Amino acid sequence: MYSKETITKAVEKLQEKIAFYESMRAEEIKMCISDGNKKIGKTLNVSLAPIITCHNCRECMRYCYDVKAVMAYPSCLDARARNTALFMKDRGDFFGRLHKRMRGRKARKALRFHVSGEIVDNDHLVRIIETAKMFPDWTIWTYTKVYWIVNEYVRTHGGSIAAAIPSNLHIMFSEWKGLPMDNPHGFPVFRCAFEESDKVGHHCPGNCDICLKCKRGCVVGESSWVDNH
Repeated sequence: MYSKETITKAVEKLQEKIAFYESMRAEEIKMCISDGNKKIGKTLNVSLAPIITCHNCRECMRYCYDVKAVMAYPSCLDARARNTALFMKDRGDFFGRLHKRMRGRKARKALRFHVSGEIVDNDHLVRIIETAKMFPDWTIWTYTKVYWIVNEYVRTHGGSIAAAIPSNLHIMFSEWKGLPMDNPHGFPVFRCAFEESDKVGHHCPGNCDICLKCKRGCVVGESSWVDNH
């Protein structure tokens, strides 16, 4: 668990770096789209800055794995800042570059939004949904704690997950102890297990390649849990 001072320092570092890139033109900012890592396997992924883009992290920020990453690895801090600055300056350019990268990928058509960061607002969610519609042969997923943004979108777009969300887009409601979660539409839940009673559903193996291969876990809407980390 991180101290208030550590979190404050991480946010300050991110804000300083984001401000540096925001002073540049959008076309000068190099976007970071990762081909994968040990945690999520060979899955294309794109992230934003932790905490700064997370509007409902008052409980989980003390445990955020990306706080450690941006403090320990200058390259991670830089990547999060570049992506966030570009996103804030020109969302169309941000998603346009992502789509170009997706079109050029011939194998392993899987994309995760936000290894770090969060859905910022309704427009952001709409762009994620439109991405899934543009690439129906891709498996796309994300985790979120901004439940109200997703719930309102579903309410105003048919009233059900099936009506509002493309079948290839899997949105997991990220549950955290002490954080109220409103889930009227029945989105699958992903929880961090602090106690035995939290271990409900599919146990996340810690590598997305495994679940993609056996078609379980987040990618098929099954509620899942992961060990506290």
